[in-house]
Amino acid sequence: MSKLSVFVKTAGGIVATTTTLLALLRDNPQISQAIDGAVAKLKETANSENPRLRLDAKIKAIEVAADAVEASFPDAREPAGWRRQASALRLRLDLAWTANTGTARKKALKALTAETLEVLSEVNARLIELQGQHPADPTIEP
Repeated sequence: MSKLSVFVKTAGGIVATTTTLLALLRDNPQISQAIDGAVAKLKETANSENPRLRLDAKIKAIEVAADAVEASFPDAREPAGWRRQASALRLRLDLAWTANTGTARKKALKALTAETLEVLSEVNARLIELQGQHPADPTIEP
């Protein structure tokens, strides 16, 4: 099995895990619509031939996870960091896409995809930890 094949299969698994974990946080009506949109975008772009769209969907998943965790767990500190990372990844995606062509672009996108998947793995690990906690319900007053 080639390294690219293993990479693609691993990437697909990470994105699928993110999608599943986000779906578990859908119970909060404030974030349900954003999660539904992100899940739809992830599914739509998963098989896209355009690497920019696929990478953009992964970055969007990080942003939606930050929104979901912030809404469900107001005391969590991770969302601000995830948003900064997503913003930096998006900027680097724009630069890699516009400043490069051909092999240089593919190499830049491959490196950026690997970094994005690493961030998504960290997000997934934290989402799993948070699943064991009871999310704050904004409709219930203390």
